[in-house]
Amino acid sequence: MRIPLGSLVFLLLLAVPAWAQPAAPASPPGRFQAGITWLYYKDLPAAMRFYERVMGLTLTVDQGWAKVYQVSPTSFVGLVDETRGMHRASDTKPVALAFVTDRVDDWHRWLTSQGVKTRGEAKDSANLPIRGFVALDPEGYTLEFETFRDDPMNTRIRGLLGAPRPQ
Repeated sequence: MRIPLGSLVFLLLLAVPAWAQPAAPASPPGRFQAGITWLYYKDLPAAMRFYERVMGLTLTVDQGWAKVYQVSPTSFVGLVDETRGMHRASDTKPVALAFVTDRVDDWHRWLTSQGVKTRGEAKDSANLPIRGFVALDPEGYTLEFETFRDDPMNTRIRGLLGAPRPQ
């Protein structure tokens, strides 16, 4: 009986003793340099116009069917043509892209002046120590605009963001 080469290799790999396999690291390999949130679009050019003209973001990496825009020094949003990306655009958008800013009210005025659909006015949350509002991008992704108010719950993130500390 002949065993196919692929099956033979698989069987040999099963026979490798545990001591000969590389050990798993004891901890994660280190901090990340940045984060990119990837969003998938049916109309990539319309999404690009929105993020460039309305949001004021700068195209940082142009991969043709994928575009990366810088949001902050280490935060990026990636726009992907659904016909080429790993996922497809869908009507259901279970993702919210949050923009942290100390100018929430100014952003609300700007976006409404540009005809961007918002869900209400900028306001303080009744449940969390944040102020913010929600807008929608051209294909319905939720965009949260928020600021972390001075509150013990927000001490750490406000420090990371360089917010002034209370006196």
